[in-house]
Amino acid sequence: MGSEDLKRQAIRAHIAGLITRLENWVKDQKRFMDELQKYGDYIVTQDRLSLLLSAQAMLYYIERTLKDFESWLNNPMITSIMPIDMLKELEERLRDIAIEFVKLDIDHTSRYVDILRKMENENEIPDILRLYIEQRGIVPQRGQQGEQGEVPRFM
Repeated sequence: MGSEDLKRQAIRAHIAGLITRLENWVKDQKRFMDELQKYGDYIVTQDRLSLLLSAQAMLYYIERTLKDFESWLNNPMITSIMPIDMLKELEERLRDIAIEFVKLDIDHTSRYVDILRKMENENEIPDILRLYIEQRGIVPQRGQQGEQGEVPRFM
């Protein structure tokens, strides 16, 4: 067997291994997605702490998938052979997901603002907020000092 044949054989073996790993990845992701969907039926009947922990876990799962996806797209061995139509579709779908995620953030934060306004109007400030404010003392509010750069929306 010549050197060219050995190279071709090595390339084919690598591609076959890559295909197997990617097929296994897809199977694992589908299994994980099924588990998350089944979990949805369970979690809706749980208490506040369970719902909070579950929401945090969902963000972790999103983050983990995003990091893996980013790694995938940063690999020139992957992206160099990806057809332009596939890249266009991917970019469009990711943009749609990003828009929906930002909408979720806007909706959730807006609803929370409404809750705070209602509590303030009814003079029903939760003890945890009252304690926090009392313990930190009177300090200028973030966003009123202008020189601190980006202001987080919370506390």
